[in-house]
Amino acid sequence: MSEVQIAEAFVAAINSENLTQLRSLMSDDHTFTDAKGNSFSGADRMLVGWRGFLHAYPRYKILVDRRFTNGNEVALFGEATGSWRLNEIILPQTWKVTAAWLAQVEDQKIKHWTVFCDTAWISPPPQ
Repeated sequence: MSEVQIAEAFVAAINSENLTQLRSLMSDDHTFTDAKGNSFSGADRMLVGWRGFLHAYPRYKILVDRRFTNGNEVALFGEATGSWRLNEIILPQTWKVTAAWLAQVEDQKIKHWTVFCDTAWISPPPQ
């Protein structure tokens, strides 16, 4: 697979909440950098992180409308959408944010995944 295909497969695994597929696309030393600049390393650690994130933000989806490559790097541009879970109740409201992602691919795996977006959506609306 090409670097773009690997990055798109990673997005598809996130969108379908397929954690087995997501893990298979991460290098063992995978690093995730969030929109606030915090980095977390280790594929197994990130699998736990994704499980928690997808639980907290149900219906999370990445919608890519542009992609660019530079060697082993793939830049994806589009939007992220989702909702919130509060006290185990999925709120009816949704959020949407313009976002970008940078995937560094090595040996057919995502070695580093970086998210760029405004994080104001993180807090659920007042109830």
